[in-house]
Amino acid sequence: MIERKIEKRLHAFGSSCHLLIGQNSPGGAESLQFAEAELARLEAKFASFCPDSIIDSINYTAGTGAFTPLDAEARSLFSYVTALWDQSSHLFDPTTRVLVDCYSPEGKLRATAEQLQGMLKLVGWSNLELTSDGARLPLKGMAVNLDDCIRPYAVDSVRKILLRRGVTHGLIEMDRDAASIGRQEDGANWLVGVRHPQGQRTAITRLKLNDKGFAMRGDFERRVRVAGENFGRALSPVDAQPLPGLLSVAVIAENCLTACSAASIARLKTEAAGLNWLEKLGYPWMAIDRELNCHGPLAPS
Repeated sequence: MIERKIEKRLHAFGSSCHLLIGQNSPGGAESLQFAEAELARLEAKFASFCPDSIIDSINYTAGTGAFTPLDAEARSLFSYVTALWDQSSHLFDPTTRVLVDCYSPEGKLRATAEQLQGMLKLVGWSNLELTSDGARLPLKGMAVNLDDCIRPYAVDSVRKILLRRGVTHGLIEMDRDAASIGRQEDGANWLVGVRHPQGQRTAITRLKLNDKGFAMRGDFERRVRVAGENFGRALSPVDAQPLPGLLSVAVIAENCLTACSAASIARLKTEAAGLNWLEKLGYPWMAIDRELNCHGPLAPS
């Protein structure tokens, strides 16, 4: 049977993006053009690697005393990040971007203890100044990267645009974030694939995603080994060491940004605390611990 969908593949925020809507959706290809325009708008406005974006401006003027103006949308996003920072006991910290160069691509520490301490002086979300004039970083060399928060926001924004245009069947996927509208036109479920470490025959599990948002944070396949133990690539803003938390966390929630929040915070807690926190949230979830065991209602049986 021929699938009846209109789709678009593109790159946004440095990631592959896949847009799918039912063939009978109002506007058809035009709706996808609106979706693509929204992604382009948000990328130009917020992506850390885009010249003249708000984030690029904040990083470029760090230590100069200059403020970068923020509109209502930007202030709302910065408030969201601050809430994540607070709920994670300050472990979710976008200023740890500067620590990445202290490690090799394989996760080996290549900075000296003295260099590491120097870099840690440039870390701290609490140092970001947010006033009526805008945002600024007080020290030269400080930098923020909000791409992991902007991607799910962008996915939700595209979903809202498609809904306003009357789309009743759709899927938006970008990197490890996704959101759907209804089911597929033939009644089939929208599915997202999640890799998990239980052998080749079960290398991918498919999760139902109908009228929900999805986010996965962490990557067990890119784990690092320290003293014979597995760690993810999240770094502590306190000592720049890998955090001993869950390697990967996937969550399905009412929207992509909420799923991102849950997955991000759970991954930064200790394993036991993260699993307990996910259970209490009540969302469907799956987590992979440091011994590569799968947990949660979405984990394969």
